[in-house]
Parts: sequence; structure tokens; C-alpha cells
Amino acid sequence: MIKSNFYIISGAMGAGKSTVVAKLRDFGIRCIAEPARQISAEQRLIHAVGVPETDADLFSMLMLSRSIHNYYENSSLQEPVVFDRGIPDIVAYARLFRLDETSYANATQEFQYNPTVFYFPAWQEIYTTDSERKMSFEDAQAFGVVARSIYEKAGYHILEVPKLSLEQRVQFILDRIKNH
Repeated sequence: MIKSNFYIISGAMGAGKSTVVAKLRDFGIRCIAEPARQISAEQRLIHAVGVPETDADLFSMLMLSRSIHNYYENSSLQEPVVFDRGIPDIVAYARLFRLDETSYANATQEFQYNPTVFYFPAWQEIYTTDSERKMSFEDAQAFGVVARSIYEKAGYHILEVPKLSLEQRVQFILDRIKNH
């Protein structure tokens, strides 16, 4: 299944993706939150094991399930939908956690998005850690590089979002999806 109105924002952790996604919502764009943060928060709330440091395999499968659900839930829409990370990002998580990538790679082929991926490179000046993001800047940067290579291998065109102000980054994306 290919949904050309589904746009992915991917890249390094802490590079400003979620902030841009939140601002895109202010312009009436339907945006889907990153599943990793959702799953972590939900699992921690109920003191469950589906978090990366306890059961990375379960955490990754929960992310995949949520991502497929989000894909199907929005599949009838014709207007642009922006996803804060797509299914190919879960391949990068599987690689980070040294898991078998087969199911995630299969899902990447089954559920396809617009061929252009908005890529946010690592940006040290804005990088911060928090209760969910605990990795070093270097590790976050490396994750972004791996995610980019997975998208490229899957046939996506990478469009790097420049390191500009929030408003300029949002406009950069809006300019490319508004004529969908």
C-alpha cells in the first residue's frame, strides 16, 4: 500500500522534529505523533516492561503495531498527513537494539509513504536530554544517520530540512506539501 499524501519527518533524535510537527498542527495539518514517546510514556505509566531498557523487542513491536494502526486509521484521508517518524524508523530502532529486523523491514515494504522524506540532521545547539531521551548527542546523531540510510535503501528521496528558525522550517515543509 502506497499513500502519497502521507509524509514522514525523520532524522536524528532531538533535532527539532516534534517541535515542527506541533507547529504544523497550528496550520491545520493532520500530524501523527512519534510512537516511541507514546509507547514509553504509556508503558511507564502502568509500570509495564515495554520500554527500551527492559524489553527492547517488546518496545519495538509495540511501536510497529502503533505505526501500522496509525497508517490504517488515516488511510481514507486524501489531505496531507505528516508522521513524526514512519515505519522505516523502527528498522533503525531494531538495529540500535540489535534485534532481528525482518518484521520491520517487511512492514517497510508493505506500508509506504510519500517518496520524499523530510530529514532533520542532528543539531547540537538544540539537542537536549529528558526523561525519555537519554542518549548522548553522538548516539542521537548516529541513529539519524542509520535512519537516513534505511530510508534511502527503501527507495525514499531524502530532503534535508535546513537548520533555520522554527517558522522557516515549518514553512519549508508546508511549501512542499501544500500542493499535494
